[in-house]
Amino acid sequence: MILAFAHPGIVVSDLGKAIVFYNKMFGFEFLSEEGWKDNEEASRAVGLNGSAARGCMMRGHNCFLELWEYQAPVQTKKSSKRLGAHELGIRHLAFYVDDCRKEYQRLLELGGEKLGEPIGEAGKNSVVYCRDPFGNIIELCEVPAESEDPRKLPGVNSLGTFIGL
Repeated sequence: MILAFAHPGIVVSDLGKAIVFYNKMFGFEFLSEEGWKDNEEASRAVGLNGSAARGCMMRGHNCFLELWEYQAPVQTKKSSKRLGAHELGIRHLAFYVDDCRKEYQRLLELGGEKLGEPIGEAGKNSVVYCRDPFGNIIELCEVPAESEDPRKLPGVNSLGTFIGL
């Protein structure tokens, strides 16, 4: 039986900077520290040889977010900063915001990067793609329709209030 979606995991180049960014930009709170080094079982679980990483779990409005900084093995793929929104794989994290343009400016002030420009009518359905300081694509969007209001998700009775926590 599936209980719930658990979390997205993001690999970053600087864990401390990522914790600060996701806290200041989206209000995620540090929950727990994670990591391993010289642990064959952990390496087997993630499908890597000789891996080492440190990370953390953070808690947000209606989800968890896992951040990882790998020390080993050496990364071989091109930077996510070079991948566009059209590439295969998980390409962005979307966050509902009350004012897309205001939050876009705040993201830039916190070290994020421009990718697109905000479009749509302010206060109704504005949306923009941008990047966090590590190259990951972030979508900032206003709730586009009543049917997508996050307060209507199972287990959430209002933004910022968790049932059962």
